Amino acid sequence: MTDNQDKKKSEIGDYDLFNNPMVTAALAAMSPEEKEQYKNIGEQMYGNMNFEDARYLVNPDAQMNEARECLEGQLRSGLHPSDMEDNEKAVLADAYGEKWYEKWGFVEKDLTEITTVKK
Repeated sequence: MTDNQDKKKSEIGDYDLFNNPMVTAALAAMSPEEKEQYKNIGEQMYGNMNFEDARYLVNPDAQMNEARECLEGQLRSGLHPSDMEDNEKAVLADAYGEKWYEKWGFVEKDLTEITTVKK
């Protein structure tokens, strides 16, 4: 342990999120039925998830998919590409290629300004 870690540990004691007097008191106040109920809730919410596995801690693919889906919904709802930030455009370019805007009926100039179609 470094000196800073030793100092921090001495300041907060040997407690962590689940090993502290407040948690100990809460557990002591619960009936066996309540403990079982919380155990069941936890199993339903998290199942057999291994939280030490990095895939569960950070999943950039899922985050990018959520961002892409959100942007697609905004485009379907009327967001114009010129109102999008560069990083938002990059997400769609990564998913659909450099001409991603054509998927929604836009032209390249629409990336920077609203254009009108002449009849």
